Amino acid sequence: MNILQIILVIAVGALVTGFVYQTIASQRDKRRFLPPGRMVDMGGRRLHLNIKGEVKDGPTVILEAGMVSFSSNWAWVQPEVAKVARVVAVDRAGLGWSDPGPKPRDAGQSARELHSALEKLGISGPYVLAGHSFGGLAARAFAALYRDEVAGMVLVDGSHPDQWVRMGVSSKVVATSNYVAALLARFGLFRIFKGEYRLLANGLPPRQYDELMARASTPRALSSAGDSLMVWDSISRPLVNDAGSLGDLPVIVLSVTDQPRMGAKLTELQAELPSLSTNSEHITVQGAYHEGLVAREKHAHVVTDTILRMVEAARKVTPIAEEV
Repeated sequence: MNILQIILVIAVGALVTGFVYQTIASQRDKRRFLPPGRMVDMGGRRLHLNIKGEVKDGPTVILEAGMVSFSSNWAWVQPEVAKVARVVAVDRAGLGWSDPGPKPRDAGQSARELHSALEKLGISGPYVLAGHSFGGLAARAFAALYRDEVAGMVLVDGSHPDQWVRMGVSSKVVATSNYVAALLARFGLFRIFKGEYRLLANGLPPRQYDELMARASTPRALSSAGDSLMVWDSISRPLVNDAGSLGDLPVIVLSVTDQPRMGAKLTELQAELPSLSTNSEHITVQGAYHEGLVAREKHAHVVTDTILRMVEAARKVTPIAEEV
């Protein structure tokens, strides 16, 4: 056996070992981490909604997590908001405990599925929408489709619909990188090299940290993110942009100061979001970075307080500036 054959045998052996390791670890995670919320039948597939808090006077709060993230990422925020309002943290299709959904996986499709699931559970509006990262785009899509049911919106360093175009990158190119990552994840690569996912989860309570680390780096989650990115520019972006102004809908934009990549451009895009409404406010959270805005307890308290202000403004139907 020559050296090339030896290298090939070693490479194949490593891939097989990684695949078996990933398969066993995924089955272990399914047994270890059971869904904490409701599994809603969507006709042959299920959507996971984690619901906390009692029905009180005023709106129900909807929490939308980031691109590969899900309900566990709201661990600091949801219990505190639930003391004064009913709160629903959703796992979009293919993320967390939710089954994959039909394509295309644009933000509007996610919004329609969420609306249908809420109807099945008898949870009606008005809603206060809070979306982190891509969840901000999903929240805006929900408002575009069901504007009369939305009482307020909090964009938690929410994605700008034009961000890839403005950065000179096609969302399809970014989607392809996610598909490649999903392929690598089948061989256990992201269970060994967890740097990016630790950044996503660092600061969460131990249980939710483990849930996020186990489920955000799976082939299914990465493929689902790729599906959303693939149609970001072609479907999600025009849906949100064509909806236009939110009028006087209360909107609070939370942004961060620490941007490791494309900082100037991201800051510029965030500065545009308050113009969505004539009844808006822009808060920059000093020392916060994108993922840590919800994962780090210190900064998550700012998110919680902001959502509570929005709930109070919706209850009183007052301008957001008066709820300081």
